[in-house]
Amino acid sequence: MYLVSRRVSQLGKTPSRLEWIATLTRIQQTLSTTRKVMRSGKFVAFFQQAVRTLAGAGGDEVVRVLGAAHKLGMFVFMAADTLGLLGTTLALVRLRNPTRVARIGQRGWMYALIAQLLSALYQLRGLALRNADLQRVRRHVGKTGDVMGERECAMEEQAIRTQRTGLTRQLTASVLDLAIPIKGLGILPLNEGLVALAGSITSLMGVQDVLGKAAG
Repeated sequence: MYLVSRRVSQLGKTPSRLEWIATLTRIQQTLSTTRKVMRSGKFVAFFQQAVRTLAGAGGDEVVRVLGAAHKLGMFVFMAADTLGLLGTTLALVRLRNPTRVARIGQRGWMYALIAQLLSALYQLRGLALRNADLQRVRRHVGKTGDVMGERECAMEEQAIRTQRTGLTRQLTASVLDLAIPIKGLGILPLNEGLVALAGSITSLMGVQDVLGKAAG
């Protein structure tokens, strides 16, 4: 929509072009409402996941806490999103300050993404240390000619590579998505076109993940 509006402004606003923009705007609003309806109520699941994550035993403590922080942030975002849907879009409940509710939701999303980003960075650092240890072991195995040890090292190297790919993808998505609440909260004056592009990229990444799981 941003690019279309810019293009129409450059070419000149004729009645047909304005009608076209109005139609695209209605489609965009309908899609936005549909997404909100489909994810309404998900805040309950995120809260339950946060509680389970905090109550869980074992694993890395930092990853566990950051994972719970991500789930709690998403709980706030989804709860505010559902309230906005009921109060603003469907007018089923009365909200005294819908703008404040929306900003609270944006903050929750921003904190969730920051927690996810920090978790990915922390785990990538852990993988780097793990890979360094593996290379030392591999050099020793190479000197001794241990074939079985070489196979185990190769399997471990593949596991590290797979985890690194997933975490890098998660990190990229978090950074791109972070532009949306940062723009919405007015923290940085980001270009609307760049924000829309970032959202489109992460949406395509999400579709790719869903298709990959379906194919698997």
